[in-house]
Formats: sequence, C-alpha cells, structure tokens
Amino acid sequence: MSAVAAVDAPSAPPVEPTLSIRNLTITAPGGAVLVEDASFDIGPGEIVLLVGPSGSGKTTIINLLSGLPDALSGGWKVTGTMRCEGRDFDLASDRSEIGGLVFQQNALFDDLSTGENLRIAADHAPPQDTEMRDCAVSLLPDVGPDKLVSSCSGGQRQRVAIARTLLANRPVLFLDEPNSGLDIRSSRALASMVRDICRRMGKPAVIVAHHVEDLLPMADRVLLLDTRTRELRAVAPDADVIQREMMGLAPGAARSVAEGDEEPDGAWAGRLPRAGRLHWFARYFGEYFWVLCASPLMLMYVALGGAIVGFVEIWFGFNYHSFGGYLKSLLHDETLVGLGFIQVTVAVPLITSILVVARNNAIIAADLGNRVLSSQFRAMHNLRVPSNVYLIGSVLLNMVLGSVVLMAVAMATAGWASLQTWHLLFPGQASELWRENFFRTFLSGEAQVYRDLMYVLIKTVLSAGFAGLAGVLIGLRKKTSVVAINYAVAESIVAGVSITLFIHAAVGIAQF
Repeated sequence: MSAVAAVDAPSAPPVEPTLSIRNLTITAPGGAVLVEDASFDIGPGEIVLLVGPSGSGKTTIINLLSGLPDALSGGWKVTGTMRCEGRDFDLASDRSEIGGLVFQQNALFDDLSTGENLRIAADHAPPQDTEMRDCAVSLLPDVGPDKLVSSCSGGQRQRVAIARTLLANRPVLFLDEPNSGLDIRSSRALASMVRDICRRMGKPAVIVAHHVEDLLPMADRVLLLDTRTRELRAVAPDADVIQREMMGLAPGAARSVAEGDEEPDGAWAGRLPRAGRLHWFARYFGEYFWVLCASPLMLMYVALGGAIVGFVEIWFGFNYHSFGGYLKSLLHDETLVGLGFIQVTVAVPLITSILVVARNNAIIAADLGNRVLSSQFRAMHNLRVPSNVYLIGSVLLNMVLGSVVLMAVAMATAGWASLQTWHLLFPGQASELWRENFFRTFLSGEAQVYRDLMYVLIKTVLSAGFAGLAGVLIGLRKKTSVVAINYAVAESIVAGVSITLFIHAAVGIAQF
C-alpha cells in the first residue's frame, strides 16, 4: 500500500497594514475624553465604517488623521502613535497628513471649473500614474471638464470631490458622511464606487456615516465609537447589530468603477496636464486682478469718482472763495495752480483710496468668508495647495498694484473733468492756458515736485496694503453662517476706510 505524504503549503507572508493606530486618546478643551487608548489597523484596499452618536468625535478623528491644521486647535490634547507606509508619527506633536479627506459639504472651489478642481489637486500632489488619473476621471462620465461647480447636481459634486481627493494621492481616503443628502439609488451607487476605487487602487478608506444601510454591503469592518467606554471597538457589519449598539449609547448620482473599465470619457482626454505653481498663482492672481482692479464696473466706478472730484474742485474753487468780481480773473492763474496741486496731491488720492478700499474690502471679506464657511481653505490644505500664496498673496498684491493703476485712472478723469468745467466757467479760453497753470507745479522740474509725487504713491500703496490686510484678517476669521459673512463685510469696510483716513492724514502731516 502506498502512501501519499501530505505536505503543508507554505503560508503567505502577512500583509503589513497601510495604517496602524496605537493608544489614541483625544481630550476636548473642557476635559471630556472622546476616545481613550484606541488601537486599530487598516489594510490595503480595506473599507472601514466609523459609526457612533452625533457629536461623539468621529469627524474629529478623521480630521486629526488627515492633518488639518485647525482640527485640534484651541486646547485639544492628543496622545498616541501612528504608522503609515513605513512612516511613524507621534500624534501628540506631529501633523500626520496621510489622509485625503472628502468633506461632508464637498468644499469644492466654486471659482474653478470641475476640470480645474481636479487639476489643482493633481498639480500639488506627488506624481500619479496614468491608472489613477483614469480612475479619477472615469467617475465623471456625465460631467465635462469645463462645467461650473454651481451647475453640478449634488451627486455630481460628490463625485468631483472624490475624484479630486483621489488625485491628491494620499495613502488613505477619509469620507465624512458621503451619502448625506443622497437618495437610496445614489447612495448605493456611491458605495459601489468607493468599493471599486479601493479595490482598484489598493487604498484603504475610512467612512464616517450615520446612515449605514447602503454602505454596509461594501464594508470590510465597522468600528463603533462607544461614548460610554470611550473606546473604538469592532462590531458586526450588520444593520440590526449596529442599530442595537447605537440605541444603547448616549447622544453626543454616482457610477461604479469596475476593474475592467476602459479609457476615460473622451471629454476628459488630455484635460489633466500637469502645471506648475506659477500657473496656479497666475490663475488666482488673474481672477483677483479682474475682480479688484480691471473689471469694467470697477474702472467706471473709479473714473466717475475722479470726474466728480475734478468738477467739484474747479466749480466751487472759482465760484465760492473769498475773492470775487474782477479779482476772479486777476487771480485766475494762481487759483488754477493751487487747485491743480491740491487735486493731484490730496483730493484725488484720498477720495480714490476710500472708494477703492470700501469696494474691495467688501469683496475680500465676502470671498474669503465664503471660502472659510464652505471649508475651502481646509480642503486646500488637505490637497497641499498653498492658500496663503494663491489667495492671500494674490489679494494683497492686487490691492497694492491695482490701487496704483486705479489712481492713475482717477487722476486722468479728474484732470479731464477739471478741464471741461474750466471751459464752462471761462468759455473761449485756450486749453493750453489751463494746462500751463493747472500743472505748473509739476512741470517745474524742482526736487520738491518728485517728493510730493512720492508722498502720493506712499499714501496710495500703504492705505491699500494695510486696508487690504485688515479685510483679509476679518475674512479669514471663523464663520458659522451667512450672517457672519455679512457682518464681516461691514466690519471690513469700516476698518479699511478708517485705516485709509488715518494713513492719508499721517502722511499728509509729514508731507506738509
């Protein structure tokens, strides 16, 4: 009788987790402990649902692991360690930044097209392979790259946000209630899409969810944040089990991406070329240059202000002074000299600076306030996009450079209005007489002339720069509602105009 020796097949080497958390403890500023001594691992391509009562700290955990700068500011305390793709982090002191976060409200950049939302993420991420880009754009078969974010449906926005986060090329995906606001069909399609992305790209995902029924079929594990024991513990991926566990705790249009998908939709072909940081700075600089300086409405606004100053100064300067009658003609030349000097050095710079600062500070506070309220700054940080350079730098640079350009426009229209008003008062006089006297001080070539013009430039630049900085700081403050943005707009106007008046007064005292 022969015997066949059974030989045990060699076991496969264990797969190292993509993410390992050890002894995580998070304490709120008031001393309440959200989670204590939690440890868990997440493997490549694994999908984990994070569930728990509202306000228990689920979003806080994923914000922490995503490395958002304001995630745990203001007195929060964190201890624990994390290991991800061979890198070790001390969560008490290190910002992890290992997670790409899909925000609950998407936090799309609504001043960019859908294609630009994807491109800016890709351009600030480590180089991606073609498969990742194809996977990202394959989520958007019904969304063209030139489509405005505002014209996208809720499901389309969700898919754009996921595609953008995927292109950020972080090791782990975090999704904060991705199915909130979606109907059953869209929610199930979203679950299928996330599952296929994770399997295809080998990236694990942690999904914060309250409505888990449509997400459970694709979940590998479920972690419950227990508000009684303050631990993260595994529970069975069963809707009834989860509901039973949750009841015992205190309250505190997508498309599946199958493995065999073909080339992305033709509308996206070649629409994600890499571009450097200079391209994106120029993109934002151009946007703010148009809004704050070069738009036709802004040019007409400043030109009208200059024209009114020119008319008022000449009309009242000749008709309402201490001299009258025949002395009006005798003092004509000297009056023109004085009016021209005051218009160029005091009147036009002051009025134009006030007009520019009042309008632009309102725009700055509203724009930045909206970005704060819609989490766009947090999204930029998560996508490695330098918001301080692209947004704040562009705003301040445009305030300074734009104020000089707009001052020149106001000076030109004020001079033209002055000439036309002078013709009304002294018909038949040659324009050369007006030019010779009105600009006599500045045509003399004396050193004092250049000093006076330099003071004009200093007043213009300082008032625009400091007033713009005030608008930026007010706009960047935390906003909790549209009403808060409205208050910020009013505060920004008052602060900007006050700064402008102070600077013009201080420089004027030094000048004269």
